[in-house]
Amino acid sequence: MKISKKSLLYAIYIIAITGFFLYYLFPSDTLKSYLAYRLSQGNPDITVTIDRVSPVIPPGVNLHDVGIVHRNNALVDLDSLKLMPGILSFFSAKSTVNFRGRVNSGTFSGRAEFDDNSGGQEIKGNGRISGVQMQEIPALRRLPADKISGVLNGNFTFANAGPNRSLEGKLTLSQCRIDLDKAVFNLESLEFRDIVAELTLNNDTLTIKQTRAKGNQLDADLTGTIALTGQNALNLTISVTPHHLLLAKIEKTLPMNFLRKKNAGKAAISFKVDGTLDEPGFSLN
Repeated sequence: MKISKKSLLYAIYIIAITGFFLYYLFPSDTLKSYLAYRLSQGNPDITVTIDRVSPVIPPGVNLHDVGIVHRNNALVDLDSLKLMPGILSFFSAKSTVNFRGRVNSGTFSGRAEFDDNSGGQEIKGNGRISGVQMQEIPALRRLPADKISGVLNGNFTFANAGPNRSLEGKLTLSQCRIDLDKAVFNLESLEFRDIVAELTLNNDTLTIKQTRAKGNQLDADLTGTIALTGQNALNLTISVTPHHLLLAKIEKTLPMNFLRKKNAGKAAISFKVDGTLDEPGFSLN
């Protein structure tokens, strides 16, 4: 079957005019409200704002300048978030959406599955982040440090079933520098080659299963919980192994017998952190 030049031109014209009207008549404002609600999952503590929405090819939508706020505290600002529904999910009881976007000079991508037929909407999925600059994340400004910088990479999974929400991640932070609000061991800043962390967020409680940091000044292990709500937010245990140069600097600031049995690189100094994010308390074990 031979297609005439005239028929081909008509086809191109129809496709072009359809695309034109789809783009300029795209219901951006309506979609912004709907998608903001879906992304927050109707949680009154979460507010999602979207600057604008535009269509993309392959079929999907691109959300520009997405802000996520928890109880009036900014968590993260996404430069863009592209949502693309899975074609095969149109023929299934469960719908899937592939997503990818940009945040703080880095990227993230993954896949989410929605089940609206389970008696209450359930969501689960997984993803990966790469090259995210930590110093630009708004949520970190609440931590007891002037500045945290570094490059974040890792994998994460998430699930939402009614009021129960969970997020798990195995993350690596490289080229890390922490400028402290209050000096620790006479140090105003700490530098680490890499920090590997396993984290779980269940509803409003962040559980740090394991965090191992390797640096030039010291190595550190951290476990415990951080409550995002309530007064006694911090319950952390930190074990620090100072290297030789650091140990020589801090031994005069510690009790006389405290370091008698401790050798640099072999024994750790352990202490607890409690209190609130705004006013943390430190106590040696």
